[in-house]
Amino acid sequence: MTTIQTLRTLGLLSAAAVVLLRLAACARNSSSTPPVAGSSAASTSASPASARPGSGAARSGATSSGSAPRVARFDGITFLATEVIGTHTIVPGSTITLVFASGSLSANAGCNYLSGPYTVTESVLSVPELTTTAMGCADGLMAQDDWLAGFLASAPTWADDGGTFTLTNGTDTIVMSRAPSGAEALQATGWNLVLLISPGNYQPIGEQVSAWVRFDGRAVAFDTSCNRGGGSAEVTGDTITFGALRSTAITCDGASGETDAAMNSVMVGTTTYRLESLNSALTITSQDGVTALQFSADPAAGADAFSDPSGSTSSCWHSVTNELTDPPAAKPVNHPDRTIPSHR
Repeated sequence: MTTIQTLRTLGLLSAAAVVLLRLAACARNSSSTPPVAGSSAASTSASPASARPGSGAARSGATSSGSAPRVARFDGITFLATEVIGTHTIVPGSTITLVFASGSLSANAGCNYLSGPYTVTESVLSVPELTTTAMGCADGLMAQDDWLAGFLASAPTWADDGGTFTLTNGTDTIVMSRAPSGAEALQATGWNLVLLISPGNYQPIGEQVSAWVRFDGRAVAFDTSCNRGGGSAEVTGDTITFGALRSTAITCDGASGETDAAMNSVMVGTTTYRLESLNSALTITSQDGVTALQFSADPAAGADAFSDPSGSTSSCWHSVTNELTDPPAAKPVNHPDRTIPSHR
């Protein structure tokens, strides 16, 4: 090959290299070019606000279109049914409860617990899937369970004026009010003792034992199944500070004696409490966090404790705690006859 041919070949190769470099540069530029409106790339892009679930207006329970699911409207609220209008009548002695929490709805109609995720779209409550416990109850309560499950699955519409909350599906309407919480819920009912808790031990209360506690304002009344008593108790959102307590001075053995000792050891000083299961269960934990008492809500427990003239806060009873010294001497008051309820 001559020198001239070699130079021509090198020139052609150089030109080809320049073309390839230019093509590569074009490819790089096209990859960074913004997508054209209406293209597939543009349709999948989203602003940071719209890409974050629950951001912006959605957190406050409203959207620009009014159709996006939202849960903030009712989250953290418990509703109690006061009336059902339509084809169903609330079973006497039962309560229908709805609890909205963290995007999940829990419901109870007196027997089993229903639960599932929920959304609120405009004025419709949607509960697409419900799971349920499988407890056996009286026929009326079982039927009420089935009715409530069907009602919630029917995508009822809601209305809420801040005081009364209603759900309706065109056939039935549930009228509800906000349930009490914290100290208000604690004082709304009496509490039957059902479980003694200590490290590594959970001791159910047997049928032969009837023990309860009841709160009213800054007072507490109790029955340990051995002694009855009462005194001062300051209730806050999550603590109970027991003050001076007095009670009868009966000595008991067996299960009643154990219950008496357990309640007297826990109900001292500043304790913590927790309400669970739609405000139907109460746990009071001792101030050292070691032992606890678990109760079940019962409106009849201690219902007359604060109205009985010879009631639990009588000053003639002996001091349970060391806060009272030199209590007045008096003859212990014996228990009145009473029926022992079953704690199954």
